This record gives sequence, C-alpha cells and structure tokens, in this order.
Amino acid sequence: VNAWFGSHDKLTMSRRFLAEAFEIDSLSDSGSVAYLGDSPNDAPMFEGFPNGIGVANVMAYAKIMAHLPRYVTKTEGGLGFAEFANAVLTAKGA
Repeated sequence: VNAWFGSHDKLTMSRRFLAEAFEIDSLSDSGSVAYLGDSPNDAPMFEGFPNGIGVANVMAYAKIMAHLPRYVTKTEGGLGFAEFANAVLTAKGA
C-alpha cells in the first residue's frame, strides 16, 4: 500500500536528501544520479533524473504515466533491480 496525506512527492524529498546528505545539487547535476523505479508514482523521478531506470513491469503503466524511464530492464521486480546492479558493477569493473 502506497498512501500519504498532504503534498508529497519522491522528487522533492530526494533532491533535499541529496543536497543535505551528499551536497549534490540535483537540479544542476541530475545526470550524475540514477534512479530505479517500478510504478506510476515514480514518474516525477523519471522526469527529474534523466538516467531513470524502470524495472520491466513499469511498462504495464506506460499509458498512464506522464514520464517514463530512459532505460528499462529486461526482467521485472527484484530481478530487474539485480539486473541493473549487475550492469553497474560490470561497468565499474567490479
């Protein structure tokens, strides 16, 4: 269940967290951030971070999402996350 009261979105709080915890200005340096999501409430994050990644099941919601990820994994759910993590580790030579 994903619910909240009042004005809230992941993008606003993610930008705040990046600034406060890592001193990253996500507005001017959004290309250095990758975001992985799987549902319609991730659309603002896909808009805010150009390196958005969706696990495969996100495409079931494509018609109702204002912003889609740039990349989509081949596999769904946790396997999609593992697919992305393996791609990052491989790219880093780990």
